Amino acid sequence: MENQTKKIGFFSRVKIAVTKLENYGMFLEEKSSIAIKYFFLIVLCLAFVMALVETYTVMQMVSKGYEYMKSELPDFSYADGNLKFTQEVKAYDEEYDFYMITDTADEVSQEKLQEYKNDVKSMGIIFLKDKVIYKAGGSEAEYHYRDFVEQYGLENLDKGKLIEEIDKIGLVGIAVTLFMMLIFSVYIFQIVNVFMDWMIMCIFAFVTARIFRISIQMRHAWNISIYALTLSIILSMVYHAAYYLTGFYTEYFRVVYLLVAYVYVVAVISMIKSDLIRQQIEVAKIVETQKQMQEEPEEKRQENPDQPEKKKNKKDEENKEDTIDEEPDGSEI
Repeated sequence: MENQTKKIGFFSRVKIAVTKLENYGMFLEEKSSIAIKYFFLIVLCLAFVMALVETYTVMQMVSKGYEYMKSELPDFSYADGNLKFTQEVKAYDEEYDFYMITDTADEVSQEKLQEYKNDVKSMGIIFLKDKVIYKAGGSEAEYHYRDFVEQYGLENLDKGKLIEEIDKIGLVGIAVTLFMMLIFSVYIFQIVNVFMDWMIMCIFAFVTARIFRISIQMRHAWNISIYALTLSIILSMVYHAAYYLTGFYTEYFRVVYLLVAYVYVVAVISMIKSDLIRQQIEVAKIVETQKQMQEEPEEKRQENPDQPEKKKNKKDEENKEDTIDEEPDGSEI
């Protein structure tokens, strides 16, 4: 069984995890390393979709923001890893529900920074002295200017030079760079996020098995749990794509996300219980058949010894009759 499961490809595992709950038994005896590998791959798929959709959305805003920068954005300069605007900016675009805030003072208090973050309801970007904070929904990411600018060999930068460099790089080059940065940060964030869900599902699977009176090891619950989370992770991809592309948002998604995984765990444990009961019935039938086969020769052995004895008695009676029928020849006197 183990050799067979190793040959199953990633996408085949996804299909089994979502549509073939009756085949979860094949995951039970696999090594934990296989489940861990599956975890990293499916989280990578989640991060890829999220980063791709987010890059597409951001680049639409970048294109519009590029026009805004050329015509309305105040002058700024960058040197030695620090950015400086000539004045603070709080701009809002209603079409994308997007905020842009600049505050490049030497020190920005935590209270003021939190206020900026609270102002960003949906999506927005906050320019600080040494870094930029990008916020979308409930997630946010920080990028230091030095990491982004120095890879292009730009030690000093101002508004005019930035416009010139953007024209040189092109929006496609910016999109690729942004995607690579996003997929790395999103991947790390989702690894932690999904891993915590995996632990919760693992404990739930172990407890559920006990309730169903099934004795399983923690590694079995570990293997089952990540596959039970598969559909929830796929739904998360769809939800984030819908959020970035259409702005659709629901505060109950997290509840649905966990509820789907719980249902899968209970369904799988229930099927395992049914399989065990069916196996016990089959074993009982086999034992009963073997018992009948063992009893049948014994009954035959008990019947067979009577037949020779009856034949012997019958022969003795015939001999006795022959003896009586014989006449005396006088020798007995």
